[in-house]
Amino acid sequence: MPKRLLSSLQWLLLLLALGAIYQWQKRHLLDTGSEVSVTALPLLQGGTAELAEPGKPTLIYFFAPWCNICAVSIGNLDGLDHEQLNIKRVAMDYASLNDVAEFVEDNQVKGDILLGHEGLKQHFRVLGYPTYYLLDANNRIVASDMGYSSTIGLKVRQALAL
Repeated sequence: MPKRLLSSLQWLLLLLALGAIYQWQKRHLLDTGSEVSVTALPLLQGGTAELAEPGKPTLIYFFAPWCNICAVSIGNLDGLDHEQLNIKRVAMDYASLNDVAEFVEDNQVKGDILLGHEGLKQHFRVLGYPTYYLLDANNRIVASDMGYSSTIGLKVRQALAL
């Protein structure tokens, strides 16, 4: 078998394996089309805010302050169109509010930080960080994902919700 064909087959097999692993990781996330109930959560800055707001698409980004991939990816949310999309950053699995505040400061996170809890984690089936849910204007899930996502990847997801 020619080397070029063998190399192409190896790349194809690698891509197929990575795709299978990706789908396996996402298997427990909530189904597309599921409706998300609106709930208020405490804010790191004080007060409360709704997790999702009807009438406008929403991206819910679950992160943990100890998560290195979260630290690298949370800034990519800034590249989204905040006029057309609500962006909700939800801290999970934190030991203290100080840990969350340090993460926010160290990573220059913009926007409100909602404080999640174990019940919310179970409801959204968050098994790893970061976990994303993209909701349409009627609070129905149109996409979900786990792991690192680039600004371009997030913009593609945003286009799905509009």
